[in-house]
Amino acid sequence: MMSSKIGRYEIRGELGRGAQSTVYLAFDPQLQRQVAIKTLHFGGADPARNRRLLEEARSSAQLRHPQIVPIFDVGEAGGDPYLVFEYVPGKNLADFLRQSGALSAVKAVSLLRPVLDAIGHAHAQGLIHRDLKPSNVLLDEDGMPRVMDFGIAARVDAADPAGRGYTGTPAYMAPEYVLRREYGEASDVFSAGLLLYEMLAGRPAVGERDPAACMRRLAGEDLRLPGDAAVDDALAAILYKALARDPALRYRSAAQFAEALDHYLDPEDEVAGGGQPATLDFLMRRMRHKSDFPALSESVGAINKIANSETESIDKLSNTILKDFALTNKLLRLVNSAYYRPAGGGTISTVSRAVVVLGFEAVRNIAITVLLFEHLQNKNNARLLKEEFLRASLAGVLARDLGAAAKLRDLEQSFICALFHNLGRLLAQYYFPEEFDEVRRLMDQKSLGEEQAALQVLGLSFEDMGVAIARQWGLPSLIVGSMRHLPAGPVRATNGPEERLRMLSSCANEVCDLIARASPENRERELRKVMARFADALPVDERTMRQTVHQAVDELGEFARVIQLNLAQTAIGKQMRQFVQGAAGADAVDDGGEGDFADATLLDSTLPDAVPADPQSVLTAGIQDISNALVEGCKLNDILRIILETMYRAMGFRRVILCVRDAKANTMQGRFGFGPEAAEAARAFRFPLSFTPDIFHAATAKGVDILISDIGDPKIAGRIPDWYRQAVPARSFVLLPLNIKGSPVALIYADRDEAGGISLPEKELQLLRTLRNQAILAIKQGS
Repeated sequence: MMSSKIGRYEIRGELGRGAQSTVYLAFDPQLQRQVAIKTLHFGGADPARNRRLLEEARSSAQLRHPQIVPIFDVGEAGGDPYLVFEYVPGKNLADFLRQSGALSAVKAVSLLRPVLDAIGHAHAQGLIHRDLKPSNVLLDEDGMPRVMDFGIAARVDAADPAGRGYTGTPAYMAPEYVLRREYGEASDVFSAGLLLYEMLAGRPAVGERDPAACMRRLAGEDLRLPGDAAVDDALAAILYKALARDPALRYRSAAQFAEALDHYLDPEDEVAGGGQPATLDFLMRRMRHKSDFPALSESVGAINKIANSETESIDKLSNTILKDFALTNKLLRLVNSAYYRPAGGGTISTVSRAVVVLGFEAVRNIAITVLLFEHLQNKNNARLLKEEFLRASLAGVLARDLGAAAKLRDLEQSFICALFHNLGRLLAQYYFPEEFDEVRRLMDQKSLGEEQAALQVLGLSFEDMGVAIARQWGLPSLIVGSMRHLPAGPVRATNGPEERLRMLSSCANEVCDLIARASPENRERELRKVMARFADALPVDERTMRQTVHQAVDELGEFARVIQLNLAQTAIGKQMRQFVQGAAGADAVDDGGEGDFADATLLDSTLPDAVPADPQSVLTAGIQDISNALVEGCKLNDILRIILETMYRAMGFRRVILCVRDAKANTMQGRFGFGPEAAEAARAFRFPLSFTPDIFHAATAKGVDILISDIGDPKIAGRIPDWYRQAVPARSFVLLPLNIKGSPVALIYADRDEAGGISLPEKELQLLRTLRNQAILAIKQGS
């Protein structure tokens, strides 16, 4: 039984477990913050070893680098040493790779670069990591890698089973350490090369289970990528130099390895040849050089590819959002804000329920907006970027609401189209701030239009840049087409959905431009010009236009509060306030009795997190969420999704799958779930309800909850069916049957890939059973 305290730290839950260590989530009451505590357990008491370990930990605690997880404290409890680290929400690189598989070259390089910076910093302080591996690289809420266990893990995690004095992880040892027990900066370079190999290939370079076999391969074989790895010759050459068996042939330092990767992403001769294609390729490489651009590209592309035409799209959207802890947290904070949450609806604790309450499109739009804001942060250009982002976000909300006010059809994509209408300008301002300043200077000094100035400075217009990036992200042609600006003059009535979306995007962005740029005395005249230009295509009167803008500004104000951005301190925020106050004066727009608009919507405030940190809180919030859904009469499948997502988020399961009885075939069939490849795994779950001598029949026939800690345990291995071993790679799982009057109607399955990976304390187990009972109640109501 785990103690409720280690030293002064209050234990809140378990984060991970290894052969000789356990990592807990804990709370420091003295400094009022969450921490991660790594406890180390050895075969026998050894005060001298503990003392050496703690001294080394204190030495490592002197490291100060943004990509290094700092050690806050060290100590001993019950004869075992423990280390206190900063708590980094997210997952480690090993878990990420198991979920994602092989990464693109740009993504892999972008993740390794900050790791090399961290390694280089430690080397400069005289510290060698000695056990650099995916599980010692954490990915924080923003997807940025952070390295932990400098100089410590090698002494702790995996002593050589053959007893020959090796320490560290055999599959990640450098050849010189295997052969001669030598380690230094070159050893960490080799291990970093193994990280790059694993990201590019989607599997470890050395995968043998036997430690001795691992070491023989590392010492006696040149490692080469498998034939199915999509890696170009230039990057392969960099990788193989890092993996040279002779330390003298490797990069001399982590910094030199990093320089080679920088040159790969941003070669100096890229602009040779001239012309727009060469210019675009050059700019794209520069953008990829920023580690956040690949992450933004993949996330935006993944969410936008999810259509709202099939039921499974809800599962895809929820799973995509849940992969990103920070996105999930901010999205749930936003949907629980006063603007979105329906009266009396209670707290929304899952993405699935957010879709039920707000609708598929609303949740997708919120996710895209949060992603865009989170990635476009720059210390040197923060103010201008916030202005541009807020203007784009206002345009998205305005396009959606104007289309609804005009009762136009085919408007599902209107928000995204308007948000991305000026994508090129927004990204240029972030990724090319010096060039962007030069564009503005040319506009002022030579009276050039924005697109002309951009063409002179960058070699292509902002519009062409935005369209090219949108295509690279794989955005639908409907969205890409709407990014083209309309020619000057009156806009005719539109026919097809692409024309309507392009018209709405242009109109909304032109209104936002005049709000941001027009002087108060000219604003009315400019608004009437825009309305006259779009009169045939967008039949709304001036009062409706003002009310729609007012409503859009209200919504943007709520979003700004959630992301803790003070609109009242931005130029666009002040312009919006002036516009709405002017509209209220001219037309007496009803503001819902809020009084002063600036006080009601534009002032910053901090909302409490909608995502509790510990499993019990997540489960309890989910139970309340499901109770509300049951009272509201939500669809059965929606309620079951909320239940599964609650279990998935709370307990850190790898997969959670719902199986439902097929009465005609007398089988249990997987329906849907959460986690990597959950849809594929659900399709593979099909087993008979008639007697079979296996664990699934035992659970469903008797209605008993079953936890399997290791399917390889000789006592249970014979009762694990072959179809299961082929369906998923999980070594541990839990079964929660749903029986009504003694007959099985459904089954909830949850797993972890590693043996012994599931721990169910009594309180958490009770809450999981409550969720299961709510599922039974929902099924009874549904039938």
